[in-house]
Amino acid sequence: MRSIGYACKIYGPPGWTLRSLTLKTASRERLAEVTKDNLATLRSILGYNTSAGVRLFRISSDVVPLATHPEAIFDWRTVCRAELDETAAALANSGQRVSMHPGQYTVLNSPDEGVAERSVADLVYHASFLDAIGAPEDARIVLHVGGKYGDAASALKRFRQRYKKLPKSVRRRLVLENDEHNFAIDTVIELCRELGLPAIMDVFHHSLNPAAEGSESDWLKAAAETWTGAAGTPKIHYSQQLPGGRPGMHSQTITAREFVQWYRNLPDIPFDIMLEVKDKNRSALKCIYSVQKSAPRARLTEEWARYKYSVLEHSPSHYRKIREFLKADKPRALQFYDLIEAALATEITIGHAVNAVEHVWGYFKDQATEAERRRYEKGLAALRSSTNALPGLKKSLGRLAEKYGQEYLVNSMYFTL
Repeated sequence: MRSIGYACKIYGPPGWTLRSLTLKTASRERLAEVTKDNLATLRSILGYNTSAGVRLFRISSDVVPLATHPEAIFDWRTVCRAELDETAAALANSGQRVSMHPGQYTVLNSPDEGVAERSVADLVYHASFLDAIGAPEDARIVLHVGGKYGDAASALKRFRQRYKKLPKSVRRRLVLENDEHNFAIDTVIELCRELGLPAIMDVFHHSLNPAAEGSESDWLKAAAETWTGAAGTPKIHYSQQLPGGRPGMHSQTITAREFVQWYRNLPDIPFDIMLEVKDKNRSALKCIYSVQKSAPRARLTEEWARYKYSVLEHSPSHYRKIREFLKADKPRALQFYDLIEAALATEITIGHAVNAVEHVWGYFKDQATEAERRRYEKGLAALRSSTNALPGLKKSLGRLAEKYGQEYLVNSMYFTL
């Protein structure tokens, strides 16, 4: 079974978001406090992934705020040693494969020496962080080659020269990826073969910036051959186009049937697949269950609990269809997600929105204070006039769900979809 994972952020219980700092507020004390909190959040995410059956995860670069800013440096490896050790134990126990991916400003082949120096510092931080949490050598730092800057040959030469000067701690973790504007997969694989690095094929980038010759399958096989020794299982990046967005924009969610069709045509190689999509773990679970021959009914029931009120506000008819569908002896995950996606593609009407809101309000209406009741009724009256009132009313209901301990609602997607 191939591992399918997601990147950086989780849609889950409140409080599972990484905290950040501005330079103005980045005292040593605050840097330590926020980094420790972020490490605790990372441990929570690893725990969630384990329980959900997700075995692949990209760690955010922002666990240590302002990690390479020259005015915000603190010895996080010493100050947060206990928390890093806890995270290392959590990672080891989770059985998950992790990675990191520096942002767009980490450009090793830049003609600007200052940019290049900052890029080296950022790569050193990423390698240091993975080392600090005891990540094995198959935990990789994903990097694009960079820009062409009007002269591809010179840009590649700068990359080679700077790569060879990188610390060994960075070089042993680096993996290169094709991009949608500059260096296609054929050039990336050639460079990786020269430097002894693994190559990740991003199939979405490849569709926008393909190699001059060869099929996607040909290049997937060629990229897989660069993963040798401690590099571990070859990896692929997968995403879909945002409908109506500019070319290259990632979709809000992965369309399950499109993913499964692509998945079934993969070469017979045990790739790990990193999804790059806005709804993160939601799409990861969708894809994991959809490619299984028989997803456990309990998993689909858990998924339905998370989706049900979002479905209800879009389409009560689909809500009823899905409830009936899940009564089947062996409900198929792909059909389940077909129904979910069809429901969520339906435009929300005032009547359907009011119906879902009233269901949610019912969970704590007997506990709510008089002031909360008045606020709810005011929001409901506004919603009966326009769906523009829906986001504010849902935000208020979300706070009440937390206050009154309605975990079923808090863990649902109703407040975030």
